[in-house]
Amino acid sequence: MDIMEHFLQTELQNQVAYTEMLQFVASLYIRSGEYEGEEYVIRKLDHLNFIIAREYVGLDGEREISRPVVIDRQALVTKINKHVRARGIALINVCV
Repeated sequence: MDIMEHFLQTELQNQVAYTEMLQFVASLYIRSGEYEGEEYVIRKLDHLNFIIAREYVGLDGEREISRPVVIDRQALVTKINKHVRARGIALINVCV
């Protein structure tokens, strides 16, 4: 399973998670910041570019980042909506 597929399966379990994540990703008012999910963090570099990475605490107690993915906003919104549509979660309308 690739990183994006694992990210989508792990983080988009219900309507609430989907709504919160999509509002963060699609918002033009949030120019940079982080959305922390169960296992992954979405880092918003600007209103168009994101880094998605799995974060965990390593054996030494330090925060570890595993194989980050760089993706643009439109591609991320498309992947999110395609995944939730397949799971039967109701789509919300956001301005992208």
